[in-house]
Amino acid sequence: MSDTLTLAGIAFDGFSTPSAIGGGGKQAMVVHKLPGGSRVVHTLGPDEDNITWNGEFFGNNAYTNALILDGIRATGAVVPLVFGGQYRSVIVDHYSYKIRKLPVWVTYEISCLVYRNPSLGVLGAAIGGIDAMITSDLSFAAALLP
Repeated sequence: MSDTLTLAGIAFDGFSTPSAIGGGGKQAMVVHKLPGGSRVVHTLGPDEDNITWNGEFFGNNAYTNALILDGIRATGAVVPLVFGGQYRSVIVDHYSYKIRKLPVWVTYEISCLVYRNPSLGVLGAAIGGIDAMITSDLSFAAALLP
């Protein structure tokens, strides 16, 4: 496993890499509450949490990196994020920076909305996807017919 952090091709070095970065999320679902307290639950799939972190840039390219990341935020482009041996396609939905000592020391905060998590494709294949579930339901219903 690699501890390299890159966002849109910008490599965060040992100084600018955050002390913590996380992943995870929720299960998207619709819950129908029925009389008598019963529930019907439809799971819709994973709903990824934003990936957030903060840190500091220090060195001759600190201010340049801060401005590049702000430009990426402004474009709203889908960009690659690599961290902890994982890959995500993300959109930078929040980025702010503070110049501590121009141009060599800049602190920053960033939040990335997960646009696509390719590792979840393995989960979908294991379950079989919606088509497999519909086919299974139709087969079951056909078996009930006389």
